Amino acid sequence: MRPEREFRVALCGYYGFRNLGDELLAEALIAALERCGIKRGEMAMLSASPEESARAHGVCSVSRWSPRAVFRILRRSETFLLGGGGLFQDVTSLRSPLYYWGALRLALLAGARPWCAGQSVGPLLTKRGRLLARSALGSCSVRGVRDARSAELLADWGMNSVVTCDPVFSLTPPVTSPRHGSALLVNIRPWTGGLASKTAEESARLASSRSLSLTGFALAAEDAGIMEELRRSGVFPAERIVLLDAENWRSECGRLFPEADGVVAMRFHASLLALLFGRPLTAVAYDPKVESLASEWSLPSWSGSGALPEPAAPLGPFRPFEKGAEFLKTFSEMCAAAMRRDGKE
Repeated sequence: MRPEREFRVALCGYYGFRNLGDELLAEALIAALERCGIKRGEMAMLSASPEESARAHGVCSVSRWSPRAVFRILRRSETFLLGGGGLFQDVTSLRSPLYYWGALRLALLAGARPWCAGQSVGPLLTKRGRLLARSALGSCSVRGVRDARSAELLADWGMNSVVTCDPVFSLTPPVTSPRHGSALLVNIRPWTGGLASKTAEESARLASSRSLSLTGFALAAEDAGIMEELRRSGVFPAERIVLLDAENWRSECGRLFPEADGVVAMRFHASLLALLFGRPLTAVAYDPKVESLASEWSLPSWSGSGALPEPAAPLGPFRPFEKGAEFLKTFSEMCAAAMRRDGKE
């Protein structure tokens, strides 16, 4: 029987890169772990900006780029949690699946039991990418995914998994007063095939046809950069472009979303924020995970062909907070299973 370790969970994801979607995932998972009785002092995090992550989330953080620091923290942790998002995809390169496969191998060597939650698996276009993802996820004692497409892929690989909504649904946004908005709120990220430019052009056309002003909202600096470039070229006549981050998102979203008549969003978590704030949405499906979200909520989606559909509310009952409560209940069960040693708590 090994001695007790200082940390119960070491979180690993795309943390510390100043991408709001991933910082929201970290915030949601840390809060969910606290609800499971795990204190922040019993959590550690691998981060690209460890000092920022420690300050923002109140947990011990080490550089994800230092194998020695990572191995040391994993030697002090009971479990290793791959915490949400599209970690295993190779659309742009093999770097992402290779990194997370390597981090998981270090966890196994250090004796930290791997598990995962809130994963979107794929697209995996290469044989090596599929092998890395299959090896890593196959080593997890508990597997949580956030869409049926990912669950089907794991089932094809002979792995069971638990499907939940994205962990960010469990966060509580600030209370805002409902009112008729006068702006079209738009999120654009860099992407291939001219999709960013097409989204800008179609959003401008839609806003003009409905006599709405245009406001850009960025979840990462690269979003703000491409929208500023499109504004300078005259394609995207936004009155303002707001960069959201881990510190300001509640206050800024509390101002932006009540002003929005509708939302057009490329990034997955930009769409999710629109759902949390109850605004009509059109999702720009640059990735299967965005298409899956739109399909789940019966929302209009667009991939660059034809006219951009007008934002709409989900069909049927709209209860994102019930989704969040369901996630917390299921996550609690997953966490309990991941924390067991030899079948016992």
